[in-house]
Amino acid sequence: MKAWQIFTHSVRQVFGNFNDALRISGLIYIVQMMIAVALGGMGISPGNTLEPTVGVAFGALFASLAFLIGSLWIAVSWHRFVLRAEGQHSLVPPFHGAKIGAYFVKSLQIGLIAAIVGFALASLIGTLVLSALGQTVFAGMLVIFLTLVPVLAIVNRFSAILPGIALGEKLTLTDGWRATAGDGVTMLQLAAIVAFCSLLLGLPLEALTPGSIPSLLAEVVLGWVQVMVGVSILTTLYGHYIEKRSLV
Repeated sequence: MKAWQIFTHSVRQVFGNFNDALRISGLIYIVQMMIAVALGGMGISPGNTLEPTVGVAFGALFASLAFLIGSLWIAVSWHRFVLRAEGQHSLVPPFHGAKIGAYFVKSLQIGLIAAIVGFALASLIGTLVLSALGQTVFAGMLVIFLTLVPVLAIVNRFSAILPGIALGEKLTLTDGWRATAGDGVTMLQLAAIVAFCSLLLGLPLEALTPGSIPSLLAEVVLGWVQVMVGVSILTTLYGHYIEKRSLV
């Protein structure tokens, strides 16, 4: 199955270059997590006034901004490393501000498409499933899964251009869609694999006490795996569908 080939190729891309993956993303990712944990500890007590509340809001905004910039930095750097072998010896990957900005704009456009499609699908699927199965936990999870898979498939098709944006290529939003034309079923299968594996990765967290040190460590490690495999899937899609590389 081609979808499984794409997924396993992407996993090998990360763990077959494990030291490089850690070198490129590790420090940025850890700083992201430290900021999130530090600012996440700013609780709001009942006696707090407006000033602490405003401080918490700015803290959350700063943490979100740091997470966004860090994630884009990792994605662009990983695409460039895998596809062009850039930054093989640098301790911290180069910061390509213009390319990161272009990557963000394209990602935002794709995100808006996904939000519109996701809302429409969730409304339709939710109505059908809940009317058939009632308001149960299983029905809710089924709605999420049946909505997530096609939306993720659409996102992957559009997002196949993103590694090219990281390389500085002039690509339009529809280039990825056209390049993956005829492989819609493969994209759905890939989305289902990713959704299922994400669910499996979340299971260990259910057995840990929320907020505990083991839970925090598990979230950091599993989150890193999801980020790197997700970015590698886009790298694989670009390499295979746009640069016409074989899946090995």
